[in-house]
Amino acid sequence: MPRLFFALWPDAQVRTQIQSFASSLSLVNARLLPEHNRHVTLAFLGNVEPATTTALIDAAGEIRTQPFSLILDSLVCWKKPKIACLTPSAYPEPLPALAAQLHALSVRCGVRLEERAYRPHLTLARKVTADLPDISVQSISWNIKEFCLIESVADESGVKYQVKVSWPLKIM
Repeated sequence: MPRLFFALWPDAQVRTQIQSFASSLSLVNARLLPEHNRHVTLAFLGNVEPATTTALIDAAGEIRTQPFSLILDSLVCWKKPKIACLTPSAYPEPLPALAAQLHALSVRCGVRLEERAYRPHLTLARKVTADLPDISVQSISWNIKEFCLIESVADESGVKYQVKVSWPLKIM
């Protein structure tokens, strides 16, 4: 069964800015995420049956949320999962609304999701064991015009995330 999640997928320009910032960090013993895997998760689905995947794809096409801008401007470390992330210090209302719509449609399609508050973030590194360097973050402005269904595919070189389907954001 494919392992899936809904996400915001950076365009080439935003991806380049994120990579430039990530490359400037000196994180001792941490493992930087590959550039091609960076994203902001909206709803993690886990392993999904093919029939459920089809239902999710059909339902996601009905999502209505206006395009918005997201500004990643904070570097944080979450100690328990040991990850370093870029986060927005504030985020526009359409972002949690989109995440909530995707959560609700996933549940309607029979996917069991974790019940926890949505915290938008873009993971830069895993296995972070030391404090983050004191570094200022140059804001990365990202115009969000679509969301995607992503599949996590494992191969001999590791895990790669692949866009299965993307949908443009539509004004309500």
